[in-house]
Amino acid sequence: MQKPKEENTVNMDGVNLLVSILLRYPEIGTISFDPETTCLKITFTLDKMVVSDEFENFKTLLTNSISAYHYLENIQDAKVSINTDIQENTLFMHILRDMDTVSQNEIKLISTLMNEHFGDAIIKGSTNSTENESMQEDIIDHMLGSVKLNHVSERIIGIWEEGRVLVFNN
Repeated sequence: MQKPKEENTVNMDGVNLLVSILLRYPEIGTISFDPETTCLKITFTLDKMVVSDEFENFKTLLTNSISAYHYLENIQDAKVSINTDIQENTLFMHILRDMDTVSQNEIKLISTLMNEHFGDAIIKGSTNSTENESMQEDIIDHMLGSVKLNHVSERIIGIWEEGRVLVFNN
């Protein structure tokens, strides 16, 4: 007797986490989760070219700010990687964070620094969310906790497209 083929179901907590982050932080262009590395990849899209020195200065500022946050919150052994990818006249800034130590407050810190440093150069999604920021942040905290307990086994990516958040698994 042949067993029925099991279908892989997508972890909805992971999907909800990506959607919640994109809705709360529309300056994040894409966000993805890779189960092999257990890393969250946060990507900001800039419509201006950032010269090498400017990027290195910002990368130092961002790295030092994240390190200070980790020190204050007593977070140890965090994996942080920051790099860029340039395609035509668009710069993609990728920040990789391990799921075990990333927090909503850290994502907020990163988004705030990006907005302060690059401002209007960031290509942002449009959101008509009526929920207050505090409630959205609570949802993100809850979803992060849930995903840390119930690991996501599939690669998922959330993106802004034509004013909507779309999530795919691959």
